[in-house]
Amino acid sequence: MKTLRKAALLIAVTFTLGGMAEPLATPAATAEAKSAKVWIAPHHGKKYHYAKHCRGLNHAGKLKHVTLKWAKGHHYKLCGWEK
Repeated sequence: MKTLRKAALLIAVTFTLGGMAEPLATPAATAEAKSAKVWIAPHHGKKYHYAKHCRGLNHAGKLKHVTLKWAKGHHYKLCGWEK
């Protein structure tokens, strides 16, 4: 019984301190950096886009780079292609 507990503890520590903790933290930092600025097409609806070359911006003439906070404050919603 003690050997099983030690093995379980060793596995838990390995996953916590090993490679499992860092990959889970990395996408969150990437998402924060990615969400600081977004693209909108001021004359084509109320959607915002993370990528300048998003499929939802194909027919947009003029693009504007704004903060996510500004876009949400002006009632823009995330593009359906980027969900």
